[in-house]
Amino acid sequence: MKESTSRWMLYGSAAALIGVSAVAWANTDTEADVMVLLSSAEVQLQAAYMTPAEDLDGAELSARRALICSVVEHLESVERRRPGMAVTAEFRGFAHMLQGEHLEAASCYARARCCDDCGDEQRDVLTFNEARMLAAGGRREQALAVFDARKAALDDRYGARRRLEEAKILVDLGRPDEAVQRLRIVTADAAATPMARLDAGLIYRDLGLLQDARDAWESASSEEPIADYYLARLKLGQGDVDSSFALLERAYEARPAEVRQRLLNDADAWSAVNHDDRYQLFVGSQPASPGR
Repeated sequence: MKESTSRWMLYGSAAALIGVSAVAWANTDTEADVMVLLSSAEVQLQAAYMTPAEDLDGAELSARRALICSVVEHLESVERRRPGMAVTAEFRGFAHMLQGEHLEAASCYARARCCDDCGDEQRDVLTFNEARMLAAGGRREQALAVFDARKAALDDRYGARRRLEEAKILVDLGRPDEAVQRLRIVTADAAATPMARLDAGLIYRDLGLLQDARDAWESASSEEPIADYYLARLKLGQGDVDSSFALLERAYEARPAEVRQRLLNDADAWSAVNHDDRYQLFVGSQPASPGR
């Protein structure tokens, strides 16, 4: 079945979760208060997510911490008024994640999955978030076990994504052959999304399987133009500068801002051609360094 992308962003559906939960409630003052608190928590979580943890001098940004503390207070108030809601535990997990508390976040996501009001699609997303946080916290085998326990349910919508997440974990565990097995299934699946193929190509590249990476990106490029950027980097690494710039131009025409940002982020990879006039056309003039 074609993998759904409707809920793939980490918390893009937070408002939808709140709305679904609210439909079943009676119209009481207590429940109205809960909605206000959850809506406020959502907005503050989004703001905290968009705010850097540190300023340019490496000092913690107190405003971000204040946002997270306010979220926790709201969620504790919601839990007192209406205990056991999946969205409350999910938001609490997000707050832990923002603070780098990965295992605590995983525990909250696991708890949210067990709540009576947790729907099937929400449970799928929580599974991914729990496994990601376990992996980030060094519990990679446990993360794989979470995926394995729920793979039958996940694969109706997120089969390719599950295998990609498992492949990343397996690479980190030093088990590349098992990772490649997952990637082969994804890239052989005609129903796999272009984004899944793009991500598979990135893992292939990191494993040094450059032909496989190229094949994956070429199969995705018609619908995911940023794949041409990665193909351009690959061509440059192989010494084919003209083909590299041709692909880069194609990617730039479709996604100029994204390509420009990637060029800046990957400046080292493009250092061999950074004085080429064609390269300068894509990155534009650079600001002078401080003190000049």
